[in-house]
Amino acid sequence: MNDRQNTVLATTLAALILGSVFLCPWRIQPSDKLRWSPIYQPPLTYVRTFDAERGRAGGSRIDRPTAQIDYGMLALQGLAVLLAGGAGIVLTRNADREFDPPPPPSSR
Repeated sequence: MNDRQNTVLATTLAALILGSVFLCPWRIQPSDKLRWSPIYQPPLTYVRTFDAERGRAGGSRIDRPTAQIDYGMLALQGLAVLLAGGAGIVLTRNADREFDPPPPPSSR
């Protein structure tokens, strides 16, 4: 491997690690929306319960929606990074060749 391929490989590995940590897809229940976040903290909501029979407050609690990592989207994200890295390695395969024309012959 040449130096440019090593650079592309290192960049691809760093993108896999950082992409999976800092762009982790979370599927939020029950709205089923995607949220891209390294550490998802769902918002807390204050829920008051009422007694339907007597029409008065029954109690209160703090509730939060649940969120799950969407592993399918995470796999697609990793595959996209790997394909981009593979394309970069293929494109830099001949990077050591000189594309400048040869120097003119010396006149002696």
